Amino acid sequence: MYAIEDSPSRYYQIMRHYQEGQLLFAAIRLDLFSFLDTPQRAEEIAEATGCDKIQMDFMLLSLVSCGFVHKQGDFYINASETKSFLSRNSKVFLGDTLLFREKMTSLSLLEEKVKAPPAGNGPSYDFSELARLTIPEMYTGRVQVFMDKIGKLYPNNSDTLHILDLGGGAGILDIEFIKQFPNSKATILETPEVSKVTREIVQQHHMQQKIDVISGDFNSDPLDGPYDFIIASGILNFVEGDLSVFMEKLSDALKDGGYLFIIGQFAEDKNSVPANMISWLSGFLEGIPLPPSAKEIETVLQKSGFNLAERIKVSLFEGHLYQKDRRNLSVPSSEVIDSFIMLTERIANSKTNVLDFGSEEMTFYRGEIHMIKTIGDYPGIHSAELARKYGITRPVVHKTLQKLSERGLIVKQDDPEDKKRYLLYLTEKGQTAYHAHKKYHDEYDKALFDFLGDTSGDKLAAMKGFLDHAISLIEHHS
Repeated sequence: MYAIEDSPSRYYQIMRHYQEGQLLFAAIRLDLFSFLDTPQRAEEIAEATGCDKIQMDFMLLSLVSCGFVHKQGDFYINASETKSFLSRNSKVFLGDTLLFREKMTSLSLLEEKVKAPPAGNGPSYDFSELARLTIPEMYTGRVQVFMDKIGKLYPNNSDTLHILDLGGGAGILDIEFIKQFPNSKATILETPEVSKVTREIVQQHHMQQKIDVISGDFNSDPLDGPYDFIIASGILNFVEGDLSVFMEKLSDALKDGGYLFIIGQFAEDKNSVPANMISWLSGFLEGIPLPPSAKEIETVLQKSGFNLAERIKVSLFEGHLYQKDRRNLSVPSSEVIDSFIMLTERIANSKTNVLDFGSEEMTFYRGEIHMIKTIGDYPGIHSAELARKYGITRPVVHKTLQKLSERGLIVKQDDPEDKKRYLLYLTEKGQTAYHAHKKYHDEYDKALFDFLGDTSGDKLAAMKGFLDHAISLIEHHS
């Protein structure tokens, strides 16, 4: 006799659950539960559904044994949760949603699919129909939790907010959001097929003036903004390319202090099994890529300036709320070095080596106009100081100054404190060139000047410290 330590009971439980599922889906297809909100005899249900009375009695007894229905003498009636979700008389009837999901995620052809490579053209899921059918599902907890969190983040209902919903489906979260914040607006970005359903639902709620539905691809289309709140619902499987680039795109579209709400279930790390793997197995076999791991998501979000604010879980609904905070954004020194090298290379290889301010008299090489600027900024500066500022030799400075003098742009005056050197000043013509150069930068570098003007003093000090240090080292760069 074998000594058995483990029990095979799990396999029989699986068989039992499988049979319960078959029974449940058959009852939904027959619409039995819609007739059982009040006590009914088997023959009454059989007549209403066009079934045999004896066979219906067996089926109803089986539904009782599974807890879907209760029996009171000769009468049958829905259990409480069955009445709430499986009767068409309910506002949150899930019967059609469950039947659609059962068909969408069916593993009936699993053996054949495992033997063959993925078709490569993606899953045959009807996401537009899924969007329509999951509307009641949204109201079984997801909408309520979402609006509760939104209300705590923004307690003033008169606020003027703008949210972006990526993969918004029917747009139910956005519709409820606008109901609570009537001065706000929402933008939904969906695929062309799904967006048709989204527009239809939005119009049914008379929200088309407040909710903008855009057909497109979140991978390639601009997201505009800035937004106060971004929802990313079930889309991370479909991100193309580098996830960190996509998250940076979301960060750029979000205001500082704004929130990113990611909805989905993810494995803890790349070596772990994805959460809810079996529910999406049919899709994975047809070409849907695995989602990134929670650790990978966390890493790229931190890099893009996001901090985890809260984890939210209700039934099958799972979400992570992040807040954007650029003040805590950190990058490795290697990325700063790469950016600095790219900047110097672009300057060195710039095709605009000559600046024309409207006439031959006002045309300069960059080195010439920058020297004019420095003399204009520091009247009375001498050539040795120019050489130190630009990190070039005195003969090179002397040659450029000689040209500027011959063109009547600068004048040289003896330094009363040191007769071996002379002081430099701009002539009236030089002042014209100086102001033309300033106007040029005011026009073309306004965005940079505005950015620096809005940057805090401590950050400006860090930038200047880096640039000063880089300038002192650049002469050693080969």
